[in-house]
Amino acid sequence: MRLNRIHKKVDIIKIGVCLIIVMLNSYALLAQQDSQPVTEKADYNISAGDMHMRDPFVTVDRKNHCYYIITSRWKDGRGGLFAYKSEDLKNWKEIGFVFQAAPDYLGKDDFWAPDTYEYKGNYYSFLTLSNKEKGILRGTTILKSTTGALGTYKPVLPARQLNITPESMQCLDGSLFVEDNGTPWIIFSVEWCGPNVQNKIGEIWAQKLKRNLTGTVGKPHRLFRASDAKWPTKIGDGVLVTDAPFIWKDKVSGNLILTWSSFSPLYSIGQAISKSGKVLGPWEHEEKPVFSNNGGHQMIFEDLQGNLKISFHSPNESKGAKRETLTIMDIKIKDGKFEVLDKNLVSEKNVFDPLVVDGENKVCCKPEKKYANPVKTTENKDLSIGDPFVYQYNGIYYLTGTTNDSGFDYYTSKDLITWENKGVLYRKSANHIGTSAFWAPEVRYYKGKFYMTYCCYVPGKDMLQTCLAVSENPDGPFTDLYTPWFDLGYSVIDADIFVDDDGTPYVYYSKNGMPNGVATGELYTAKLKEDLSGLDGEPVFVSGASQEWEKVRWDVNRCNEGPFVFKKNDTYYMTYSANDTGEGFYGVGVSLAQHPLGPWRKCADNPLMTTDLSNNISSPGHNSIIEAPDGNLYIVYHRHADAHCKKPNWDRVVCIDRLYFDERGRLKVDGPTNTPQSVSW
Repeated sequence: MRLNRIHKKVDIIKIGVCLIIVMLNSYALLAQQDSQPVTEKADYNISAGDMHMRDPFVTVDRKNHCYYIITSRWKDGRGGLFAYKSEDLKNWKEIGFVFQAAPDYLGKDDFWAPDTYEYKGNYYSFLTLSNKEKGILRGTTILKSTTGALGTYKPVLPARQLNITPESMQCLDGSLFVEDNGTPWIIFSVEWCGPNVQNKIGEIWAQKLKRNLTGTVGKPHRLFRASDAKWPTKIGDGVLVTDAPFIWKDKVSGNLILTWSSFSPLYSIGQAISKSGKVLGPWEHEEKPVFSNNGGHQMIFEDLQGNLKISFHSPNESKGAKRETLTIMDIKIKDGKFEVLDKNLVSEKNVFDPLVVDGENKVCCKPEKKYANPVKTTENKDLSIGDPFVYQYNGIYYLTGTTNDSGFDYYTSKDLITWENKGVLYRKSANHIGTSAFWAPEVRYYKGKFYMTYCCYVPGKDMLQTCLAVSENPDGPFTDLYTPWFDLGYSVIDADIFVDDDGTPYVYYSKNGMPNGVATGELYTAKLKEDLSGLDGEPVFVSGASQEWEKVRWDVNRCNEGPFVFKKNDTYYMTYSANDTGEGFYGVGVSLAQHPLGPWRKCADNPLMTTDLSNNISSPGHNSIIEAPDGNLYIVYHRHADAHCKKPNWDRVVCIDRLYFDERGRLKVDGPTNTPQSVSW
């Protein structure tokens, strides 16, 4: 009896242990499910021929003996990464989202061409993003998963930094290549329509990365331009495209083979060879494409059996029965380069616009119009005012400037190129303290109202004073708040209001005078009271005429004036003008600071622009800066209507030219120009 009881107790204990094991396994399974962002569906029920997608990138998981394609997909107005899985490259199944941008994620636009790599035990996705609203150009960011290819991906860069490619370059299609010594590189395309290319010719660049892929090392290097190869054909408005750079190393020859896509005239895949086995080349181009029958954006991989494959989409169409589809082919290397693929393996050639996908410009802004400086009125006359200032509200651009001795007129435009005269923006009252020299108005939107700064001559003080006016509407009428705005005991002109990210307002101005008979201008800044009623602290010196280009008439003019301040990332940029606007050699310089109050440091490569009589440009300056409809920055400035006019002369016209940032964050300009310029809006 006692033995039976013992057996029963043992049986009960066994049952209990089993239950505990089952429960523990259940909890473990639940925990595992909670840690996984996606759940696999049971069947591989999608054939490769039904995988309609652009830019397919195949990731090989040798540990789990399978393949993945992680492509971009939108959900709830936010971009993300969506995964597919296959065991044979022929049949696929949906896995689901492995990343979706958070509502506050800086990457709002594009979500193009994700490439997914295994690197040092983790998986990384190289993804093309931009933020048009914030003026962040297209570039490549990096996302990381520490829990496998189907794990949750997170950005590796700081929240304030979207892309790892140079922020001053418009880039796309970044890919990863690791040299034999373990050095990782990002290989990327610099877009043919970006701010740093010439003659609409795309380029391929490389940038060394930190070993943990969290940043870059050294400077980026241009590997080649599309025009260096013989096979690409110009499309659209004379564009030479560079897409999808991808490097594969031939183990036999030691060559690096860089495949990339362009048009010849259909979408095609070409190759360049680095016989040195180094990313920096030199690169030699093959005369003919690897594939030229309307397919591209390729990558190379070895399948689970060790066979060499190429993956790309074909045809390059977004609609119809024959639309972009996952295409995987065998490819061979002979004599250190890829053999040409059979042209008949893809559907018949199609007539198409290679720049347009789904009725929208998928790849780049196609230039649609041209302008030439100076900009014109709706009557096709040169816009003739001085000290132009442009501001924007609800999709309309407003322009005002020095127009007459009693106030200011204004113009409006939708494209920055053609301007309609709208009449009076501000007129002085009968009892105004100023009698003349109503100069350089600027309008800033602040806390729901529009504030105008301007200066005028006050005979009672025998000096120029700055005033502040206000309006509920961008087109006025403006009424005076403070005349003068503040009195510092000296002439104050060219006041510019800047509001920092934390909402703190600052003012920048030129202290103007004639000490010892020499026209002198010095730039100052001060914090403003929150209600803009006056200064909140003592003015701080910014700069005076000090660089050689500012000293062309040192005996009569030593001016820094016309400040305009804006912020990009963590750097404050100030453009300013030097010398005499009525004489020759007026120009624009740039200063930088890490705080609105400075210290400010002038750029060593100043001026940004100045007189160039060989191109009929005289005294460009006193500028404002505005974002164009395509998201690029443009400088708006005046110059002499007649470059060879007798000086002094105040007959000035308004011009615009594109601004950009180089790889070192320096502000540059495509100008000043007289020749026709293409714009993409």
